[in-house]
Amino acid sequence: MRHLSVPSKETAHWRQKLAEQNWLAQGHAIHNLGDNRGLPLNESAPHEISGLEILDLEPLVGGPKHWTERLNPSLFEEFNELWPMSHDQIGDVVLIKIPTELESHKKSIAEAIISQQPNVRVVCADNGVKGDFRVRDLEVLDFTSSDSTETLVRENGNEFLTDPGHVYYSPRLANERQKTVELAERLSQKLGRKISVCDPYAGVGPGVIPLAKSDFVKHIFASDLNPKAHELLSRNLPNATTKCADARSLSKVIPNCCDLLLVNIPHSTIDHLPELIGLLKTGHEVIVKGWVIIEQTIVEGLQTNVEQIFEKYQINSIKIDTQKSYSPSQIYASFEIELVI
Repeated sequence: MRHLSVPSKETAHWRQKLAEQNWLAQGHAIHNLGDNRGLPLNESAPHEISGLEILDLEPLVGGPKHWTERLNPSLFEEFNELWPMSHDQIGDVVLIKIPTELESHKKSIAEAIISQQPNVRVVCADNGVKGDFRVRDLEVLDFTSSDSTETLVRENGNEFLTDPGHVYYSPRLANERQKTVELAERLSQKLGRKISVCDPYAGVGPGVIPLAKSDFVKHIFASDLNPKAHELLSRNLPNATTKCADARSLSKVIPNCCDLLLVNIPHSTIDHLPELIGLLKTGHEVIVKGWVIIEQTIVEGLQTNVEQIFEKYQINSIKIDTQKSYSPSQIYASFEIELVI
């Protein structure tokens, strides 16, 4: 059976590339060739791939179908109710919450995950959030080529750097970010020109990176108070204006800079809004898109709160979406305000 020989450090990259082209043989394991790995090719794969060597090797029958099958079966008898544990994968970094009862087995758990998933480079124990920036407290349990938690993420056709050990990023909000792209395009069409966008709570930039490639956005202003987030933001958006700053003072530095303002600091959005108004352009319609986490008992008051904040201005429309639950007592909501300042 044909196998593509690739450097071991590039195994995850080539495995994903072959899978995207539908050239990766299913049901077969990867050969360990020392410094290289042999990735199994199916019949549709070409006979030459990027100048890499293609070897004829005995096919390896696929191993366990889940990483838990690589652990000592006695663990399941003793801790049956704890399996499988929930985990997140961000790029090639896996974050897993280890129950206290399994603390002494965390190294074996990490080794099992890496052995099972060739596209995983680092496995970390997720010990909750910490610090002023509310980032995850991660403990590296096992790794292959590097123990850095900085990683490349692919989302909605875009690539960007993030680091779950130092900045906040949630892949679960990918659909929300795609809606922002559609909103920006509609505003551009309405104004009949390219628009400027400001994201004062940008993190590493997932909400505005798709806009940077569009043909309806002229300029992006993005900032974050977390220095590490700003560092990655600047690398992800080299052509944007980026700052490491408190969003509430940003209008003094770049006043009237945007047609579309994004306000994504859900626990504090309503409190911060009054100090962000100065970022909006004047004399024509602009849009504020915000996200909030609020108690279910006060959902009906959200529109009233927003109207009071912008009562001095011409509000053309307010749209509120409260369809997502955040916790048993809280709602994750979004709103769009079309107005003239």
